[in-house]
Amino acid sequence: MPVMGKIVLTVFLAAIGYWVFVAPYQALVGLGTMIGLITVTCLIERRRFAKLRQQRGDTICEFRKAFNLREVDPWIIRATYEAFGAWISQNEPFFPLRAGDSIDRDLRMHPEDMWELAYEVAHRAGYDVANWEASPLVGEIRTVQDFVLFINHQPRRREAEQVAT
Repeated sequence: MPVMGKIVLTVFLAAIGYWVFVAPYQALVGLGTMIGLITVTCLIERRRFAKLRQQRGDTICEFRKAFNLREVDPWIIRATYEAFGAWISQNEPFFPLRAGDSIDRDLRMHPEDMWELAYEVAHRAGYDVANWEASPLVGEIRTVQDFVLFINHQPRRREAEQVAT
């Protein structure tokens, strides 16, 4: 954690401590309510993903069929399927992902998480991540299929090293 994050966290914890000291009952009710809301939200999301897993019987084979393997590297498809599955659930990593799933609406993934997964997928599939901003697809990633095509549009690591020298 960066130094600024530690300072913010310390100030936040000090403020909560002061609140508990000044008004302990109201603080306990407020903190209990926040913890309860967070817990309920997490349970709802977990149940939603479990319901989707149950409704879909898809495997990586069905996911692969959404792409033309003459144009898209199969390693990207596999790495994407595994990375998204692990992001959704550590316990059951093979989530029935579909190419048309919206990253924002269906998977409810934060953009920072998506970029972390993009880095992981590109690294696993052997693609260069140095010049992502130059890609014309950088602002157009809305679905998992767009994500795969974005990574596929990047140069392979060996090609990028040859161009740099």
